[in-house]
Amino acid sequence: MRKVFSTIGYGLLGFLKGIVWLILNLLKLLLELARVILLLFGLVLRVFLAFVRAGTP
Repeated sequence: MRKVFSTIGYGLLGFLKGIVWLILNLLKLLLELARVILLLFGLVLRVFLAFVRAGTP
């Protein structure tokens, strides 16, 4: 009986560990996506400012 509960406990612990790992990787993916979007926004802003600076006398 003790071995059955131990096996169930380890299985549940592994399942919860997998869920936490999945959530952390999803959060990492979202942060990397936000980083790329901000880098692209900064690049577009620099190009826009270069055109504005070139257009003003």
